[in-house]
Amino acid sequence: MKPQLTLQTPLELPHQEISNYLNKLWISEDKDNTGANTFTLMVWQPAWLEQCLVQKGLVNGPITGNLSAEIIAVAKKFILDEGLPITTSLNSEELLNLLKENITNKDFEDLRGQFFESSISTLNPRRLITLAPTLNKKSDIKTFVSAYCPLSDNQAMQPICGDLVVIRGDSESITHKGLKIIDELSIDELPSWLWWNGSLDESPEIFEYFINHGQRLIIDTALGSPNRCLKVLDLLKKSNKAVNDLNWVRLKNWRESLAMIFDPPSRRPILDHITDIDIDIAGDHMIQALFLISWISDKLDWSFQRVERDKESTKIEFERINGEKISTSINPLPLGNPSIHLGQVIGLRLISKISEDQKNNTCVILGCESVECMRLEAGGMANMELIEQVVPNSFSSSEYNVSKLLGSSRGSTSPLFENSIKIALQIFNGFNN
Repeated sequence: MKPQLTLQTPLELPHQEISNYLNKLWISEDKDNTGANTFTLMVWQPAWLEQCLVQKGLVNGPITGNLSAEIIAVAKKFILDEGLPITTSLNSEELLNLLKENITNKDFEDLRGQFFESSISTLNPRRLITLAPTLNKKSDIKTFVSAYCPLSDNQAMQPICGDLVVIRGDSESITHKGLKIIDELSIDELPSWLWWNGSLDESPEIFEYFINHGQRLIIDTALGSPNRCLKVLDLLKKSNKAVNDLNWVRLKNWRESLAMIFDPPSRRPILDHITDIDIDIAGDHMIQALFLISWISDKLDWSFQRVERDKESTKIEFERINGEKISTSINPLPLGNPSIHLGQVIGLRLISKISEDQKNNTCVILGCESVECMRLEAGGMANMELIEQVVPNSFSSSEYNVSKLLGSSRGSTSPLFENSIKIALQIFNGFNN
């Protein structure tokens, strides 16, 4: 993490004084620097896992809001030691509730909102506002403010500075007082982004506030129940709100690998004869797999027909323009290691049948670097032409992926993602019917 040049130590102020203080800040610091003309970034930063582990004494403070390697390792060990299912996500309610047992709610140094990755800071956000809800449900609102300048290797350049505001307290205090502060801190002439860096199940009234106030949204549909995540996407689609999803971003390597396989013209006919697709996922959170199958069906102009779900898999049927049916299956698999994000795609098998002679047919298998895909190779696939490819693991942090979205200046939903959402919602509604 690249260190930041803070013009002053973050100052705690009564929340009523924040707006007036910021208006005077640049005049007092540097009359020639009025701050970056870029964007405002607001971050919902609960860091529940880190807060719980610090309160339990399992990791040392201070609380920073960063998902460090130590936090991941300690949380995974706790899951295994406590006998929780190995499919338990590091963000699951089951894990957090167990960690919350017998905690003391002591005050620990909390630095959320004061440090952020260089990938974000180099974009020179004009204003960084962090909402930092606390585990302690009787924690009144506290507000901190400071100016910062990203350190530059070019000493001759005038630093492009911004300011940061941290709003800390329990969720109720943030709802009743913190959101009013945000109203006062908005910079009308600059675009505003909200990164909801937590579960979509939590604090729906706060999330709804941001939807209604027109921020460009960055969410992660791997965090939260599939039912809630799809309802949020449906709400945003109906409201014509711009949305970016880190769960979709993490699917990029799979989409690109699949597209590369069929890039040679000689392989294009395979696409016209696809009969079956199997997608293996880690755990039972199926949103990312829904995105992938929806993207495929959109690119090939298939229409959704029906969906069935049992304990072992989800079966989805599509139809080509010529009336031929395509059977697809999403298969949850338990892995031997707790996951940061549930439901990540780990394997894909695509079967294309041109004739009754198996030798003329094709089986395409994609597998991620860290998981064997022998299951997908079973069932007589060896008699077909076999095309296999390893999909590179994505080790990018959420902060890095967010910085790419911010840097794109995308003020609308990606057309590819928007089309995938539309089909995923058709499948979701098929469950309800």
